[in-house]
Amino acid sequence: MVRTLPFWLIFVASTLGGITNSASTPIIPVYVEDTLGGDSSLAGAIVALAALASVIAMPIAGALADRRGYRLITVVGGGIAVVGMLLLAVLPTLAGAGISRVLFGLGNAAAMTVIMAWLIALTPANQRGRALSYFGLSVWLGVALGPQLGTAVEQLGGAPVVFLVCAGLELATVATIIALPRPRAAAVGTATGPITLPRGAVAGVWHAFRAVWAPGVAAAAAWCGEGIMIAFLIVHLAGAGVPAGGFMGGASVYTVFAVSVIGARLALASLPDRIGPLRATAIALSSLAVGLTIIAFAQDFWLASLGAAFIGIGFAPLYPSLTMLATRGLTSRNRALGLGLFSSFTSIGYGGGALLGGFVISIASSTLAFLIVAGLQFVALAVLTAFTRDESPRSRDRLAEPRDPAA
Repeated sequence: MVRTLPFWLIFVASTLGGITNSASTPIIPVYVEDTLGGDSSLAGAIVALAALASVIAMPIAGALADRRGYRLITVVGGGIAVVGMLLLAVLPTLAGAGISRVLFGLGNAAAMTVIMAWLIALTPANQRGRALSYFGLSVWLGVALGPQLGTAVEQLGGAPVVFLVCAGLELATVATIIALPRPRAAAVGTATGPITLPRGAVAGVWHAFRAVWAPGVAAAAAWCGEGIMIAFLIVHLAGAGVPAGGFMGGASVYTVFAVSVIGARLALASLPDRIGPLRATAIALSSLAVGLTIIAFAQDFWLASLGAAFIGIGFAPLYPSLTMLATRGLTSRNRALGLGLFSSFTSIGYGGGALLGGFVISIASSTLAFLIVAGLQFVALAVLTAFTRDESPRSRDRLAEPRDPAA
């Protein structure tokens, strides 16, 4: 699958969506201060609107895609994101900024959710771990390229020009999506037999939720770790005397984290397929817990970087492993809905990490905050192990994929 044109079209679309988000978001504080005359608290609220909208958009977009088709919902989502970016560029008011961020959050999240479901639909069951591992690199590539692009354009032409460029990137995303082939009508299912989708919308949502909730809990705990690290790592290290900038500053620890994710993702791409997604998830969550614990007690750049490397290595197989577990109980009729619900857990966890970290730091210390989130990884692993089983990869390869009731 990873050598086919459809895979790379999906990869490019995901990368463009990631660049759009990571290029525009860091410019919001500058835009709010220079254009709207607001402060950092207002900027934070406007940034958060997109995240809140994405939590709502993911399951709704998935449900609509299952019923109306992947291409239609993805193109509509991309179009809504384009409108959001254009409004941010041409309507310099507080109301305009709020509406534009909601539209961008709804549209971009919808498009990215269905793109992931599209990848699952096009990939044979025994290749999904590898495909998802490489696909996940598109997210980190977008994060790596977006801020540099946004900062460079803002310095040359100002914040509105950045938003116009991002609108163009969203248009390119839509054009890439249009070139994708129609997903095949095949079930993800389990190895024990076909799954019949319950009748009725409420029953359908409940069926999808039951399939993804346990992997979703693990995802929420893991992304809680990323959320607290992104939000409070520099603050935590500053308390130990580590400067924010410079080659050995707190900001450079993020670089170590990103490089670790990419390197480990390339090295461990086939791990979920070889040992099974549950075992791979157990290794990943344990690595995250170790990394967060090291950071909790880090007093210098090198120890913090070691912790960040453990976290990066943990995230490498985590995304494909949890996605494989989440999609195992879904069919082509509810796959996008299930993936939308699953993705919402990651957004909730990311925001929850920042909220939990801020609360604990305000009443105790950043060390305790990181330790609490480290402990959450083991709680999540216990929940996942109790409510999920992991088939042998060898046995799974011998079994044919269950027949989809919709086929």
